[in-house]
Amino acid sequence: MKPILGWTMLSREEMRQVERSLANSEQDTRDEIGFLLIHQGFADRFFPGTSVLHTRVRYALFVPWLYQRAASSRRRGSDLDTTIRRLMIELAIRLKQLGGEPYDVIGGDKLGQLTSQPPDRVYWTALRAWKLLLPSVDSRSDVLRRLQAAARSSAIDDDGGRLDDDAIEAFAGLPEPPDGWDDPQSALHFKMPHRERDFLRQKLSLLTRPPGTALSLLARLVEAGDSFNDKSSELPKELAARADDADKIALGVARDAAALAAIGRAVYGALVEQLLARDGGPDEGTFRAQLETHFAAYGEAAGRCDLDTAEMFLPELPMHVRNVLRETRAYVREEKPDTFSRLRDCYQKAEVIRKTVRRARLLDTERAAQRRAEWKPGRHNTTPLHYRWKIVREMLADLSE
Repeated sequence: MKPILGWTMLSREEMRQVERSLANSEQDTRDEIGFLLIHQGFADRFFPGTSVLHTRVRYALFVPWLYQRAASSRRRGSDLDTTIRRLMIELAIRLKQLGGEPYDVIGGDKLGQLTSQPPDRVYWTALRAWKLLLPSVDSRSDVLRRLQAAARSSAIDDDGGRLDDDAIEAFAGLPEPPDGWDDPQSALHFKMPHRERDFLRQKLSLLTRPPGTALSLLARLVEAGDSFNDKSSELPKELAARADDADKIALGVARDAAALAAIGRAVYGALVEQLLARDGGPDEGTFRAQLETHFAAYGEAAGRCDLDTAEMFLPELPMHVRNVLRETRAYVREEKPDTFSRLRDCYQKAEVIRKTVRRARLLDTERAAQRRAEWKPGRHNTTPLHYRWKIVREMLADLSE
């Protein structure tokens, strides 16, 4: 089949690049220094396969069912990818307009159009990590090839077996779709019947944390049938009751690192703000004032953050991020928020490595001054890292409903 979209023919390595691109959308902020690498590392450890772009867990079934339906109902003269795109638009309409789901519908804000990050793109990593895709499936194009082969009639031998050796299965023993699935006028909802919840619980309760074979924290939470009513984005202390010894330590370090990153983000904002004022721009002092409140709210946790243990849990953390963390912790321990300027050198080096000279704001160059002038401080996030807890909390609620 001649590829129409680049997304159609993605290889495993290209999929990893897409996953990294999606990861950079975490927390709706640009990762100026590299703090999101901590967020992603611990989130992937505790909650494998999740993404901040996830909404409701039933999408992990909607996507493979939609692919199977596309393969079996493809219109004459249309290619499979076009059919999939059409059915994704239809899925949003069936959830929001016909099903009355007010929130969490991917593409629900622009019904009738395909969103730039459709459900299959958002949930592809989950399908692989949660083993809804067969291990032998190499890429999305491989899924399409298998589904097309399955949809075609094929010669069989005297015992009813296929005469060709092509693999035709892509997904792992999915439950049956709901009644009316093939009817475009049938309403759909996020609430799942028992058979679907049991299927996903079984899959998720076997999730191991990378790179070893120990059960992940998510698997333990699912197995226990836990749900949480709090609305905080912070990792609750109750998680320790389900964690093994290693994850109990990791949870403590992750919480402290979340606080350290919040102060670090405020430091970056204060540095840009200070340089912008030096350039002759507005001098609002927002982030410099915020450092005072951040020290009061997060200083104790940030100052005790065990970075040696954090680096043990996150061995791939780049050296420039490690340097920023250590310099920032030392700054916090001095308890002098107004001395943030001394961090400029290490933050500047980290920003250049992270974003290149062309896009950096902390340099003493004309281009950097222009970047500072274009900066939108209202979009600069200085909250603690959340490790996708809100997404996971919603998942657990759906699975225990």
